[in-house]
Amino acid sequence: MVIYYTCFVDFCEREVSNKFKIHFTLFSQGMKFLPFILPLTYAIQWFPLDSKGELPQYEPYAFGQEIAFDCIQRNIDTGEHKFDQQSRIVYGPFPKCEETSKPLSFKYGVNEDFNCTISFTDELFHLFQLYLHEDVPFSCRLPLSSEVASIEKGGAYVPFTFSFRGTLTDSHIDVDHSMNVLITKPTSNDPEQNTFISAIAYGSGTNTTRIVIGDKLTLNFAVRWLDSLQPKASTKRGNGLPYDAGFYKFPAEFIPMSYRMLYFYIGLTSVVTSTLVLIITYNWINSKLIKHRYSPLDAESKRD
Repeated sequence: MVIYYTCFVDFCEREVSNKFKIHFTLFSQGMKFLPFILPLTYAIQWFPLDSKGELPQYEPYAFGQEIAFDCIQRNIDTGEHKFDQQSRIVYGPFPKCEETSKPLSFKYGVNEDFNCTISFTDELFHLFQLYLHEDVPFSCRLPLSSEVASIEKGGAYVPFTFSFRGTLTDSHIDVDHSMNVLITKPTSNDPEQNTFISAIAYGSGTNTTRIVIGDKLTLNFAVRWLDSLQPKASTKRGNGLPYDAGFYKFPAEFIPMSYRMLYFYIGLTSVVTSTLVLIITYNWINSKLIKHRYSPLDAESKRD
C-alpha cells in the first residue's frame, strides 16, 4: 500500500492505493485567517484612554450637575491650533452666553431647550468663517470625570464637535442658529456609570441669521440625552472596565426617548387607564343595580 501526502494551504490530500481519497484539514481554516485575526486582536482597545494610555478612572456625575467643557483655540489666519510654551494644544471655554454671563454648559442627564446669545468679536467672526467653510472643525472635549480639572490631571475625555453650517460672503456670514445636541451615556441606571459615551452638536434648522463683526447671535439649543441605547455585542462592566462596553447603536426603528420620559409616559398611561376602568366599572355596576330594581346608594340616601 502506497501512502503519500500532497499538502496545500487549505488542506492536505491523503491518497491511498489510488482508490479513494481522504480529505482532512490541518487547521487550514484557522491558519488561513490567522494573519488577520492576530493583528485584529491586538488592534482593538478601549476608548477613551487616559493620558497614560490606560483604562480611565473617573468620578461619576450627579443628575443635573453642570458640565463644563473646553474647546481648541485656533489662529484666525490659518485655523491652526494654538500651542503653549510646552507645545501643548491650548483649550479655552465656549463663548459666553449673554443669558447667563457664563460660557455654554449643559446639565447632566437633563433634556432641555434654551438660548445662548454670543457676541461676534473680530476674532470669533473670522473663526466662524473657517467653521462654515469647513476648513477646520469646532472641536471641544467633555471630561469623562466630574472631578475639577480632571483632564489636566491626566484624565480621559470624549470629543465633542459643533457642526455649524451656513454661508459666507466677503461682507457677512449667515449662520444656522438652530442646534441639536445629542449626548450618549451608559445605558445602566447605576449612578456609578454616570459619564459619557459620545456627544455631538449640529445645525438642524431651515433659517439662518446674518452676522457681521459686532453683531450678536442667539443660538437655539435642543439638548437630548440618549440613555436607552443597548450596546451591541456588549461586555458588562467588570474586569477593570469603567462601564458596559460595545457599540451604542441606534436601532432600526428609533424613537429618541430617555428612560425618565419613558417612565413618565408609562405612569401617565397607568393613571389614565385606571381612571377609565374605574368609571366604566362604576357605570356598569349602577346599570345592573337599576336593572334589578336596586336604587343607587346616593338615591336611597336622598329618599331617607
